[in-house]
Amino acid sequence: MTVMSETIELLKQAMAYAGAVGQFQGLIAFVKNNPEAYSHEQLLDELFKLNGAINDKLAAVEAVGEQ
Repeated sequence: MTVMSETIELLKQAMAYAGAVGQFQGLIAFVKNNPEAYSHEQLLDELFKLNGAINDKLAAVEAVGEQ
């Protein structure tokens, strides 16, 4: 693999991680501004769903980078 393609793969991974952090921050900001929008159980469900989706996305990006 050339240096350029390795750099591009690292950038893709960095962007995926940044997107994951942004999604969590977005949910937290929404809940802070709308504290009655979710019960504790609903919020945990949303966090677990978001975490699962993000883990799947990051695993796919890392798998492509390893090829």
